[in-house]
Amino acid sequence: MMEQLLERIFDELAFLRANMATKDDVAALKDDIRALESRASHIEQTMATKDDIAAMDKRISQIEQTMATKDDIAAMDKRISQIEQTMATKDDIAAMDKRISQIEQTMATKDDIASIEQRMATKDDVADIPFIKQAVMETLETINEIPAIKQTLSEALRKLDNVIASQARQELVLQSLAFRSLEQENEIRALKAK
Repeated sequence: MMEQLLERIFDELAFLRANMATKDDVAALKDDIRALESRASHIEQTMATKDDIAAMDKRISQIEQTMATKDDIAAMDKRISQIEQTMATKDDIAAMDKRISQIEQTMATKDDIASIEQRMATKDDVADIPFIKQAVMETLETINEIPAIKQTLSEALRKLDNVIASQARQELVLQSLAFRSLEQENEIRALKAK
């Protein structure tokens, strides 16, 4: 019985020797634990917190509220198309200015009319005076309308320049918004990828 007990004790001792950790095993285990702690510390320092994600979500919501939608851009494009269809082009204004110049060159001036009136002296000419006066009055009315036409053309040119400048600004704004939208989409994708 004593022999069996001794034999059992030796077997357990042999089992313990075979399965117990050595100093090297303990040192390696400590190294593994340090490496895990270092990785856990790195993850804690670099990962986003709930507050970070909430702040990012708030920023994204603000961006979504302020940026132009596709419908806004489509409406702006429609308005620009309507302006383009209804406004006079520089070529239209140049053609009108050319026509006015031609009218000015071919119509009688006040001096021409005065000279004509001085030369009218015959009875036949006197009979035609009412018609001549009518022609003179119509010519004077046309002459009087020229400054107004020029003023209208000048205003139209100024408005056209304003529209062109406005269109250029709007195009820059649209390009800027499109670029910002792409940047924001890339940021969102990057956040989702994490």
